[in-house]
Amino acid sequence: MPRIARCYLVWISLFGCIGCALVSASAQVLTMESAIDASFAQYPTLAARRSALEAIRANAQVVRDNRLPNVRVHDQINVGTANGLSGSYFSLGLIVPTSGGRRPGNYGDLASGNIALASADWEVFNFGRFTAEDQLIRADVGVGEAGLEREQFELRQTVIRTYLDLFWTEQSLFIEERNLARVDTVRRIIGNLVRNGIRPGLDSSLANVAFSRARLAYLRMQEERQRAQVQLATLTGRPVEQIAIDTTFQIEPLLIPVAVSVAVPGHPLLRLQERLVTRQAAEIATIRKSALPRVSLLASAWARGTSLDIENNFGPVASGLGYSRTNYLLGVAATVNLMDFRRAASRTRLQRFRVEEARSQLALAQLQIQNALGIADAQLTVVQTQLAELPLVIRSAQDAYNQRLSLYNNGLETILSLTDALTLLTTVEKEAVQTRMQAVRLRFQRAQATNDFDTFYALFRR
Repeated sequence: MPRIARCYLVWISLFGCIGCALVSASAQVLTMESAIDASFAQYPTLAARRSALEAIRANAQVVRDNRLPNVRVHDQINVGTANGLSGSYFSLGLIVPTSGGRRPGNYGDLASGNIALASADWEVFNFGRFTAEDQLIRADVGVGEAGLEREQFELRQTVIRTYLDLFWTEQSLFIEERNLARVDTVRRIIGNLVRNGIRPGLDSSLANVAFSRARLAYLRMQEERQRAQVQLATLTGRPVEQIAIDTTFQIEPLLIPVAVSVAVPGHPLLRLQERLVTRQAAEIATIRKSALPRVSLLASAWARGTSLDIENNFGPVASGLGYSRTNYLLGVAATVNLMDFRRAASRTRLQRFRVEEARSQLALAQLQIQNALGIADAQLTVVQTQLAELPLVIRSAQDAYNQRLSLYNNGLETILSLTDALTLLTTVEKEAVQTRMQAVRLRFQRAQATNDFDTFYALFRR
């Protein structure tokens, strides 16, 4: 490489290091794993999932509290008339009952009364409905937990993709930066040759066009980097100006052949479907048990006072404020709605279809994960061969560019040949980034399918 080009690259590298130092002074370098942890700590969707899970767990206590005995205590003091009349009726909650003797006429005399009541009813046996409900609640909690795990899994994928987007944009930006430096070096050389009358002015015009195109490509890549930084800042909850990722990359592990593996049963994408199958099956038992009889214990005690004597004569109003009679009642009640058996049969049949639907979705998810793993393993073999060829291809393109530049300086090559060599070198460098990107994408796809990210993280650890 000519001395001018080397100096130009040194200055660009120096300014790049200064820029990185300034960024590092105001922001901590963000690794892939720390970006994931930051997203897990603050991202709203995970907070919503956690709240929903806690609500499901709290509902279990609500259901248990609903099974406690109903104990009611009541007391009332009344003053009113007491004109009784024989006959039956449906009160419908609109007619206030009156307890008093039958009289030949309607009287306006007042009678007082005092009633105290305590009652309790407790459903003590229902042929396993409580147990079925508990199992359904546990299944709902399991679905909620699996949903949270899946949300974390999917958020991890989003953060990794965004991080890799920024990572590869940084790599591409560096290539555009080097290309801009090379084009500027060639432009300066050609400018000197044209001014000295050694080369025609057309070469200088072509060199200026190439420089402008290289600068535009560099600026476009800067825009792409800014976009990726904004996306990563949104996911991690950090200001954009503090987003500075770790550019460490270990390419050697990509060249090591990977062992064939299968998707693990506890995969987050499968666990949710498995819990849904369990939950839908648990609901069948709950539906069946809900139609069975319910056995309850009943108890009641009450006391009553009245200002009417045994002959139904009106006495002093104050005499009815005490209690003169007490009663209690104990009982066992069995309740069943015969039509519930038919309703339960229909609901059970409907629920069986939902169980089959959940099982089919689980089978589809298993097939998709296994298919993704198989594709990744198959393509990795080809991409690893391409990775092994990259050093030779880049070195050959670099040698071709240096030779064309030397020949051009000696008047043995045209500007078009030099431009072709420069374009070839830049294209090869970009293809190298694309090949590495493809290899990392396949390793990422494999990590997703196996739910094993530690090996993938190792590619970006120091």
